[in-house]
Amino acid sequence: MNPLKTKVKGELSPFRSCTDCTDSELVNRVRLGETEAFDVIDHRYRETLYYFLLRFTFNSELAEELTQRTLIRAFEMIGQLQSGEKLAGWLHRIAFRMAAAENRYKKTVSLEGIGEPVIQQENHLEIEEEKQNLWNLAKQHLSPEELTIMTLRYQEDLPLTQIAEKIGKNEGAVRVQLHRARKKLQPFL
Repeated sequence: MNPLKTKVKGELSPFRSCTDCTDSELVNRVRLGETEAFDVIDHRYRETLYYFLLRFTFNSELAEELTQRTLIRAFEMIGQLQSGEKLAGWLHRIAFRMAAAENRYKKTVSLEGIGEPVIQQENHLEIEEEKQNLWNLAKQHLSPEELTIMTLRYQEDLPLTQIAEKIGKNEGAVRVQLHRARKKLQPFL
């Protein structure tokens, strides 16, 4: 009998007390067939993935659906996670691929959350319109990975080291891709 599955009446299951487990411990448990350990991974990363996907889709329902699909795909592919690879970066890459695939099939932009302001200064509206135009240009002219890097840097305000970790590249490669992405957009500004 597996000692991790043994439960005394009134005692918490090992998965409820596993909230302090490392990502690699959780991954190993899932690989060993303890699928309940994936619930902890789900709980740990669902919100982060949702907001990551929301930045690409601008649609809360679609971001929620893509988050669910990302987690299902991660569960199915957990065996492919390389030893030493960070779970967070791996999950974000899956989410990014889901968003990119969705974008290829549906070339639509949702206007959810954009309403008529009651009282706004004209200058503020112009700035917001310019920002939206810039992100639309970025979506049209940048590769999905370049768009991800731009989003993480300028919308989520992450440092290059964290961006590199999330997308599974080194900091120098991220810096180069960020520079090239800005250079691609420069003729349109």
